[in-house]
Formats: sequence, structure tokens, C-alpha cells
Amino acid sequence: MRIAVLDVDGTLIAGTLAGPLPTMLAEAGLAPRDRLTRLRQAQMTSHAENLEAAARMTELFAAMLTDVPCQAVSAVTARLWQRQRARLFAFARPLAAALKESGYVPLLISGGPQEMVAHLACELGVTLFRGTQFEVTDGLFTGRVASAVADGKDRAAQDLVGAEAIDWAGSLAVGNSLGDVSSLSRVGRPVAFEPSPALRSLARHRSWPVCDRTSLLTHLRDQAALPVSPPAPARDMPPAHRAEPPPSVGGATRRLTERLLAQVGGQGAVTGECCSRVTESALMLTLLRRQKALPGVQSRLHAHLSRSRRAADAFDAAVIDATLHGITPTDRHRLIEQTFSGAAQHSSARKKLALEAILAVVGPEPFHVTAPSHAFEHHNEATWTHLRQIAIHHLHVPDPVAPELTARLLRLTERGQDRGIIEGNVFAHLFALLSLQRTTPGHQVINDGITALAKAVRDDGGMPFITSEEIFATATAGLALARAGADRQVLHTMGDYLASQQADNGGWAYAQDVVQTDTDTTAHVLSFLHTLGPERYRAPLHAARQNLITHVGDDGGVPTYLPGQPSEPTMTANTITALQPYHFAHVTLLERATRYLLNAQKPDGTFERSWSLSEANAMLRALNALTLAHRHNPSSHHGRLGPAIDSIHQRLLVTPNADGGWGQTPGEDSDPMSTAYTLTALAPTHHTHPTVQAGLHYLLGRQNQDGSYTSVSDQAAPRPLHYTIPVLTDIFVLLALTHYA
Repeated sequence: MRIAVLDVDGTLIAGTLAGPLPTMLAEAGLAPRDRLTRLRQAQMTSHAENLEAAARMTELFAAMLTDVPCQAVSAVTARLWQRQRARLFAFARPLAAALKESGYVPLLISGGPQEMVAHLACELGVTLFRGTQFEVTDGLFTGRVASAVADGKDRAAQDLVGAEAIDWAGSLAVGNSLGDVSSLSRVGRPVAFEPSPALRSLARHRSWPVCDRTSLLTHLRDQAALPVSPPAPARDMPPAHRAEPPPSVGGATRRLTERLLAQVGGQGAVTGECCSRVTESALMLTLLRRQKALPGVQSRLHAHLSRSRRAADAFDAAVIDATLHGITPTDRHRLIEQTFSGAAQHSSARKKLALEAILAVVGPEPFHVTAPSHAFEHHNEATWTHLRQIAIHHLHVPDPVAPELTARLLRLTERGQDRGIIEGNVFAHLFALLSLQRTTPGHQVINDGITALAKAVRDDGGMPFITSEEIFATATAGLALARAGADRQVLHTMGDYLASQQADNGGWAYAQDVVQTDTDTTAHVLSFLHTLGPERYRAPLHAARQNLITHVGDDGGVPTYLPGQPSEPTMTANTITALQPYHFAHVTLLERATRYLLNAQKPDGTFERSWSLSEANAMLRALNALTLAHRHNPSSHHGRLGPAIDSIHQRLLVTPNADGGWGQTPGEDSDPMSTAYTLTALAPTHHTHPTVQAGLHYLLGRQNQDGSYTSVSDQAAPRPLHYTIPVLTDIFVLLALTHYA
């Protein structure tokens, strides 16, 4: 008997087949939310290819099902399957049919729940399949695992066919992770499908063929004589696009360069103004109502929120309804969980507290939040987070509020608003004033704060999250304009401005008059100043290097704000890239940082997205860092650099939309920002690839008449709430276009 062992998650279907199931069970009231939280936390802290961790995830999911009726779970899985079947790769159905026609017996073997695998098997006409089964007694799940694919997929395959003898040499297997190695090693025709970095490395060593969703059927047709006709790749441009002459890359680059140069002020700064956002507009209106202040501003805020309601997402809609109509969400906790789930962001207790506090403070009822005590902690935090946490705690404590708490908040607020809006952070400043309004209504500190905040009201009547990002915007614009060949005198003006804004600790804040520095801005400024003139900016560059070095943690990673905070892949990648010109002075540190970055890569080639909502942003930053490390020593880190780089390329090449562009995640609508990140990442190695050329065509076709670009919100803070700095779209699109001009 010839068999075809087919993995499921990430191989036949994009993502995981049963990924949303735990959340759906909790939302249906079938599983306790605390067990869902425990599972999600374990998923965030475990490596997907660790077998012990995978077994632990299965046990935690089984525990969620304790005493849940099987029939109720079946109804949820049926609903989920109707959602998930659209995520099947285009080749899945023709592959299953061709395997059977050629005499192979297809086997679906997955670590996912048996019932979900059964739905997939029925769809593909496959009769033999194996997933994880959960123990059942009297029609109820017991909370224990009955059987799992724990001893290798080759053994699971033999169990499925029973006493039949398997012709392993004549069989084939397709899988994407280390969990598939047992079956790939046994068969005569192994295929590593869009493999994880670890499996890709092994495939190289064992000379296994590597395929992606656009090449698998062709490979099996040519190598295994399967009777298939590969479908047209999704990356092809629509006929209408092919018929049109492509716009000029040079012309688009020139217009965008002129547009960006016009935004460089006399001092050399690019303002980077932030757009209005629902959250701050609602908080400001709430504050002004309670203080009975600025009726004209109140009217503008009310009108802005009313206009924003139609296009608002669920969270923003709830904030608007609570502010304007006194309507509280029926299930605040569920709304918050859905908000995090939709943004694919880790929902820590502190982040959930921020969202709950927004809903609580704008609502008609007395302020009340439900959160564990550690969610209110405020030590070793960025300045604005420190202030926000203290303000929320001040709102939360029962009456009477200790005078010392009010005095501390008054002192922090008064001192902070000496420069205007506290740290340029409208969100934190508003929370501080709303909290003070509880115990000291009418206090002059509140009045002064309102005066400062009122200056930030935008033309559309709304309030922004932050006032601007002129230092970050100037640094990134400088990098793009330098590649575009802009006038050196303008670039030096920008560089001199940035050098003048360096903080005493050697770092840079995201904006002028902000005290809190961050590694993201610091790394970008360092890179720009080094590009512009290592000798001209020798002193600032040296101080910046020392600043970044102090942020490297014991794990080799780098946080955004303060040493000792959790490391983040994107910040680590920025640091590696910024310090690479000084590689020989920081060899050991860069080795540690690169190791952290390699370990942070997910099996699908992606990384945690951090402050950007686009997965391509994180992959671009990581790719830059890993490529530089690879150039210095390709064989370092046990040969892991090459496979990690290839996994990023693979992920980007197979995830464009039919219009040629990329969305923030696969399946989301294309947008210029995500497409620009992707094209920048692929330019050095895939400049003429058809997928890249289709993406370039998409990007050129989205340029506005004035030379600018418009894109969806790309940044999030407090995560996962979106905010928009429009000039950043122009900057990163220009950076992409300069690679093709």
C-alpha cells in the first residue's frame, strides 16, 4: 500500500484549523474564561515546535472542556468549520483527488482536535484521518486527553491502515514542521512544505525538496506523476492590470521625494502629526462635560464622534455609544477579549485594564474595573504608562481616596504639563485629569491641563493619541530621502536637528519635548546619522551605541523603553542593524542578540508584530538584521541564519492578494504600507520575481495626485488600539520605491 501522509495546520490550510475554537467555546459560555486565559498565556510563552509544550497546550485545551456536553462542542466546531473551509489552500482539493486517482491512500494526521480534522477529511473525501481525541463519559468531556499523535506520524499512519503493509519507499509525505519529521524520514517522496526554519535547515541537510503553495502541485506532477493541473497562482496580476502599461517607478519616486522634502521644516524636522482617534476624543469630551468647560470644543468633539460611529470597529463603537448615549456594553469582558483576538495581540492583564478603564470612565455608571492587583503595577514603566497606571488606580480605589494618592497624582501631572501635553501623550494626560477630577474637581492643574490639551484638537474636531512623532519621522524620512538621492544640505539639516535632540542618556525620544527615550527611535536615528556622516556625528553616534548596549537583556533581546523590560524581536532587530557598522566592537553582544532573534521566529517565518499592525514590518526588520549577520558569518548559529532568512522570503512571496499587494496579515485587504514593507524586504533577492513586480504595480497604482500615499492605520498603542501618522506611509513607500527606481 502506498500512502500519502498529509499534515494539516499550515500545510493544507492557512494557519491552524482549530485555532479560534477555544475562544469560540468561551464566548458560547461552554468553557471558563480563566482557563482560556491560561491557555493563551501558555501559547504566548511556548515555542510551537516544542513537543512538550505542544502536549501541555493539548492538556490545557482538554481542561477547558471539562463537563462540557459533546453535542454542544460539535455545534461550535461545525460553525467554525464553515469559517475555516475558506482558508483551505487552493491545491488541497485537487491534491486529494489526484492522490486517490494515482493509487495513493491519503492520510490526514494532525495534532488538532479529531472532530475538526473529520470536517476537513469529509471535505476532501479522505476516509482515514487522525487528530487528538478527548475523553468522554456519559456524553460529557472529562477534561482529559484520550489519545494524541505523540509517538510520531509514521506510527499514527501505521495505526490508521491496521495490518496493511505500507510501501514506505513508494509513499509520500507533506509537512511543515519538526512534528512531521518522522513521516518525512520514512517515505520515499518527502516534501517540506513552506517549512519552519528548523525543518528547512533539516531539509537542506537531507536534500528534501521544499515547496510552497504555488509550486507543490507542479512538483508532485513532475516528480510523482500525479495527474494534476496546477491552478493559476494567486500572485498573478488580474488581466486588466497586465493590459495596462505600468506607471513609471522613477516618476512616482520623484513625486514622492518632492512631497516628502516639502515637509522638512526649517530646523530640519518632519512633523509627523498624529490623526484623531475615537478613544481620546471620547475621553476629552467626558472631561470637558464634567468640568463644564469649552462648550465649543465639546460640540466639535460630539460631531466628530457621531461621524466616526458608522465606520467604527466594535470597541470604538462601544466607546462612542457610552460617551454620547450612555449605553454600556452588555459584556465588557467579551468585547475586550474580541478586540485583542482580532488584532492578534497578547492580552496581558495591564493591557486589558487600559481598555476596561476607557469603557468605565466614559460610561454613565460609577467607575469600576475588574482586574488583578498586578495589573495596576506602575514600576519600571515608560513615563506615560507610569502616569496612566497611577491615574487608573486613583480612579479605582474606593472612597475615601487617600490624600497621599491624590497629592502624588497632582504632583506628577503638574510637573509633566509644564511643557504642555505630558510627554506628548494625550491618552495618558487625559486619564490623569479625569482621575484628578474625581477628588479635586475644578483644581487649577485640571484647568491648565485642559488648556494644553485643547491646542491638540484636530481640524476634524477630534483628539489624537499623541501630538506627533517628529524625531522618529525625521529619522526614517532621512533614511528614505538619502536613498532617493536628496540634496545633502537638506539631509545635513535633518541630521543636525536630530543630533540636537539627543537626550542625556544617549538615546532619542519619539518626539521633541518628550523625556522618555526608546530604542526604536534611537536605532533609526543612529542608522541615519551613520549613513549621513560617521565623522560629522561621531559623538552622538558613540553615545547612541552606548545607550543601545545598556538595553540588551540577559536573553540577548532588547525592549522598547527601559532596561529590564521584556525583550521584543523588532527592537532587537533594530539594534542589530544599527550596531552592525561597528560589528567588531560588539561581536559578543550581536551574537547574543541574533540568537534571541532566531529563537523568536515563529514556524511560519513571522515574528511578534510589536508596535506595528503589519506582520511584514516585523519581518522586514528581522530580515535586515539576520541578513547582516549572515554576511559576516553564514555558518554561525549552527547554520540557522540561512533557513530563517529563507522562511521570511517564503512567507512574503506566498501571501500577496490577487491585486498584487499585501495586507497587514494574509487575507486582509492590501494596503500601501504593508506592501511597501514587503517590497523593501524582497528587493535585494527577488527584485525581478513576478510576485514582486505585481506588488510594485499595485503600489504605483495607489499614488495620490499630490504624490502622497494613503494607507490604513499601521501602529497600535496602547496595544491593540490603532493610531495613524500619515507621513509614515509616504516615508516607507519611498523607501520601497528607491529599491526599484
